[in-house]
Amino acid sequence: MLIALISDIHANLPALEAVLSAVRRHHPDRILSLGDQINLGPSPREVLSLLKENGVCCLHGNHERYVLSALDGDAAYAGANFGSVRWNAKRLRKEEISFPGTLELEGITFCHALPGDDRFPVFDPARALPLLRRRYTEGFTHIVCGHGHNPTHYRMPHLRLDSIGAVGCMDDGVPGAAPYTMLESSGEDAVLRPYYAAFDVTRMPGLFRSSGLAEACPVMARIACTQMMTGRDYLVEFVRRASRISQERGEEQISRETWLYADGLFPWPDGKTTCEYWSSPS
Repeated sequence: MLIALISDIHANLPALEAVLSAVRRHHPDRILSLGDQINLGPSPREVLSLLKENGVCCLHGNHERYVLSALDGDAAYAGANFGSVRWNAKRLRKEEISFPGTLELEGITFCHALPGDDRFPVFDPARALPLLRRRYTEGFTHIVCGHGHNPTHYRMPHLRLDSIGAVGCMDDGVPGAAPYTMLESSGEDAVLRPYYAAFDVTRMPGLFRSSGLAEACPVMARIACTQMMTGRDYLVEFVRRASRISQERGEEQISRETWLYADGLFPWPDGKTTCEYWSSPS
């Protein structure tokens, strides 16, 4: 069986369009999306529609969980750092983003991070290895997942874990290159081949503006847009800085004032403020 694998699209429509076009040339038996189809990027509805049109089987990711929680009115998502989650919740229905957590095929477990843990740190070997050694002590398990935005692979006596990287926003990648993986499985053998599809990053600012996301939550939109255009992680460092300031101020959640203050301090690669960024011509 030949399976095309994608993950962590994060509502990046140009990247998904390019990847699906490339995937079709392989004539796969199935296409699987391993979670985080939505949030951060500007095109959640368009991405979900395109996945459905192409018969892609989608799995649950932590970002689907965030939006579903916001739809249920969970107060944990009221902070300024969850502006894009709330924006998604206003535009999506539960049935559109309710996916199974795992899928078993050809003796392989497909999921977002680990079965039952959609935020397991597959991207961080220093944290992941001790936990995996304690968890997988008998038999043999092969897991193929996403969540880590860079491809990461583990080999242990009782476990093989392959994290395939992010279509929509690589953390340490080449600008305009979206990864996907072709998995060929036959009996006990499974071969994974990584590929990249080129997409036009210059479309991203316009999509953020036209969707309304840049207006609804300009700082988070700027973080995500910059990451999607450069293939470099800005989200983790920005939220870490904002969280530290928020804690120093004694806030229960990151306030809008703290979020904007962190924006003014952040070393943006183009040197522009967020206001200047969104007011500049595309």
